[in-house]
Amino acid sequence: MTTQPLLHLSDERIEYELRRARAAGQDYRRDVVRDRWLLTASIVEFLAGWALIALAFHVQGEDAGQALFFGGLLVGYLGPVWTWLLSRWRGGEGV
Repeated sequence: MTTQPLLHLSDERIEYELRRARAAGQDYRRDVVRDRWLLTASIVEFLAGWALIALAFHVQGEDAGQALFFGGLLVGYLGPVWTWLLSRWRGGEGV
């Protein structure tokens, strides 16, 4: 008994599929690099927020301390969230 292929593909179609597979691999690597940059930016924003909160306890004046404290909360907690949301919303462009 002889076996026959279930689907016969032309050489052009095989080349097209190979190019498509290579492009998908390059896109995956680009996504990994982008995600690493996003993670780094998020960590920096989180640490900057905590630095502002720590600075709030060492400044003179109640208003300046409260402004730094609440600014640190905004930067430290909302900064990383908006970094990730905006990068996804823009379709992965940037960073």
